Parts: sequence; C-alpha cells; structure tokens
Amino acid sequence: MKLPCLRCKKFPPECTCPPLVVEPEPPVVDEPPSRPRVVTPRPEIVKLRREKRNGREVIVMEGFPGTIDLESLARELKRRCATGGTVKGRTIEIQGDARDEIAAILLEHGFRSKRAGG
Repeated sequence: MKLPCLRCKKFPPECTCPPLVVEPEPPVVDEPPSRPRVVTPRPEIVKLRREKRNGREVIVMEGFPGTIDLESLARELKRRCATGGTVKGRTIEIQGDARDEIAAILLEHGFRSKRAGG
C-alpha cells in the first residue's frame, strides 16, 4: 500500500519532494540519583508558637537573625504549605497548624526549630 507524500499529498511517481530526514533520538543517559542537599544548621533556634485567633490557628515563628530575607522565606513557606501568612516585624505568621512541615522546610534552609507553647 502506497502512502501519499506528507508535504505535497501526491503519490511517489508524481512526488518530487526530497526525502524526509528523520533525526535519531538522543541516547538516554542514566544519571546517578542526586544526593539530597545537606545544609549545616545555623546556631539560632527558631521558635514555632501556635496561637488561636478568632477560632483559627496561626503558627508564629520568631528568632530569625537580622540578615535573613523573611519575605522570600515566608513566600516559600506559604507556597509549600498551601496556605496564607504574613511577615510582621521579625516574625513570620502562617495560617493553620503545619508545624511539622514548617520545621522540615526551615531545616532545609539551615534553621533549627523548637516548638513553643501548645
């Protein structure tokens, strides 16, 4: 069974198009699994405090050093916890009780954390 040319739609005797060049697929290289990024913990300890405001829970983080960009850290925490939050002074407030997830994210950034309060 003959198929028409994909470019001119004519059958092979009438088709004068050059043959299609099929590029070979690049070889698949098995990459070694990436090692997890190891960050040395900082000497400061960030306190994670749970508060209730108007019947809702808020996690307040305090104890960050003055050289840290809290806005970008809060943005990442909000994105990864899928919740809202804000920066007030030198503290970060995240809505909801996601202390375990927040502690893991802070550890990735080199911050040791400790639960304070209830």
